[in-house]
Amino acid sequence: MNLNELKALRAKYYEEHVALVENPDKEGRQITEAEEQRAEWLVAEVASLDKRIKHRADHEKMVARMVGGEAVSRGEEREIEKLNGKFSLSRAVLTAANGRSLEGIEAEWAQEAQREMRAQGLQAVGQVAIPMKALYRAGAADAFEAGSGDGSGFVATNVPGAIGSLIAPAVIERLGTTVINGATGNLKFPRVTVAATGTAEGEVDANAASGLEMDELTLSPQRVSAKTTYSKQLLLQGGAAVDLVIAQELNAAMNKFIDTKAFDTLDGASVNDLSTSAANTVMNAALAVAMEAAVLADGADLSNCFYVMSPYAYQLAKNAAQVSSVSALYDLSTNTFNGYRAIATPYLVDITAGSVGQVLFGNFQQGAILAYFGGIDLLVDPYSAAGNAQIVLHVNRFFDFDVRQANALAKCNDAAAS
Repeated sequence: MNLNELKALRAKYYEEHVALVENPDKEGRQITEAEEQRAEWLVAEVASLDKRIKHRADHEKMVARMVGGEAVSRGEEREIEKLNGKFSLSRAVLTAANGRSLEGIEAEWAQEAQREMRAQGLQAVGQVAIPMKALYRAGAADAFEAGSGDGSGFVATNVPGAIGSLIAPAVIERLGTTVINGATGNLKFPRVTVAATGTAEGEVDANAASGLEMDELTLSPQRVSAKTTYSKQLLLQGGAAVDLVIAQELNAAMNKFIDTKAFDTLDGASVNDLSTSAANTVMNAALAVAMEAAVLADGADLSNCFYVMSPYAYQLAKNAAQVSSVSALYDLSTNTFNGYRAIATPYLVDITAGSVGQVLFGNFQQGAILAYFGGIDLLVDPYSAAGNAQIVLHVNRFFDFDVRQANALAKCNDAAAS
């Protein structure tokens, strides 16, 4: 319902309530029990409509400012944060599970998320949804790593409660990968496959061909979906703690899929490969320096680089020394490997568990790109597990990932002990 429809409904209820209260006096009789019950119901409905009217009015003001192309002000950010603070994931799920229409901020965010998805050519399937503008802040720093500044402006840090937990960044985002939020349709990006080369020429000599070769990468919406099951009793208890548990589990399932897809894509890309043909490569300082030199030679910015390690490669890294018996390559105090920030993740899988690991190094902001199409969509299924007094939640999101500049990255797929 739009703002005018809500106001009209409120006026109708108000007039009916006035009539119920005044008619008995005019007719010289006592109010009946049925009239009294109806009057109490109308009072509750008018109070509920007052809240919905306020949320709808706030929402339409924000939409008007965004359509007008105005930058999001700090005041508007605070307004969105205030609304997010009122959002209850467990209340929304329980309402949908009982077959009732969402109300208040849950209804506002669901309508806005569905509008965003329609504008991007996507179809929401769930009853509960969260729009992009409730998930992200323009210009907000992410602070994935203290003082790093990687990925600034892409992921918010001050989104409270359940909404914040639903968008906790995946590993691939924490590496500083370029992230596009609110992508629409199929995105095409030019990509340099062979860099241009300049030549010295005489004053009137003809120019030589630069040798520049380019292709393009395309990002198209791919749906990631995850489901989880909760007891009705847990949802009835509700509250911030329950919302947090549900949101964190749903986000972990989505991020696992996104990270697995991203690292599989990186493994198959034509990045600088420091693996040793038909043999294993010792995980030592020489390998680290060789990986760094490879991406530097191809023009990557080393100031924003990361090491990413599979579990066994991480074990080797923690045992590796710069010079035998002198100092470790892995500095626990700064969580760096050979001077660069390091992350270990099971989504970069060991080639052979316990004996051969994988290592990636490079500038992921230059080398990779991740796009999100629309917000988060939640489908509430109260039927399939009803016999166990449980409710099944399906979370859906659209994304895509690809390598933008392979030469900004290096890999070793056969890291092993000496």
